[in-house]
Amino acid sequence: MLVAVSLCVFSALQSLVIAAVAERDFSRWKLRLDVSLVAIAYNGFLVTGVAYYLQAWCVEMKGPVFFSAWLPLYSVFTMFCSSFFLGEIVHLGSMLGGILLIGGLYSVLWGKSKESEFASCSGMNTIDGAQDVQEHSKPDADMEAKSAAAGGQV
Repeated sequence: MLVAVSLCVFSALQSLVIAAVAERDFSRWKLRLDVSLVAIAYNGFLVTGVAYYLQAWCVEMKGPVFFSAWLPLYSVFTMFCSSFFLGEIVHLGSMLGGILLIGGLYSVLWGKSKESEFASCSGMNTIDGAQDVQEHSKPDADMEAKSAAAGGQV
């Protein structure tokens, strides 16, 4: 939650600087009861709130690696939407970059799945190995009898 709050604060500061450079007439900064206020409230509360809730849910369910691996797809999704909805031209470098991002994403997810499989297998071996060590570290009845016969010396 601290990361989400800091992201929102720094985004607001960055937007303030850009707005101050882009619009120097402060009378236009006033909020009025119209569609622009509804758009600001919708984006601030619903879009950002739902996005952070879903991100926190994803981190809780799958872990932070799974969530952070999906972050590069934002730019690929943006490239697709700008091309499809806005009619922008997609260059070869953008397509190759998107392919590399998707390849990197799936290699991280593949490595994470192999790591969890390895951890589950080694976790079972550790438990079995601990039981084996405990069984082997128990003294034999023959050893105890010999030690008792020798006067406690082995």
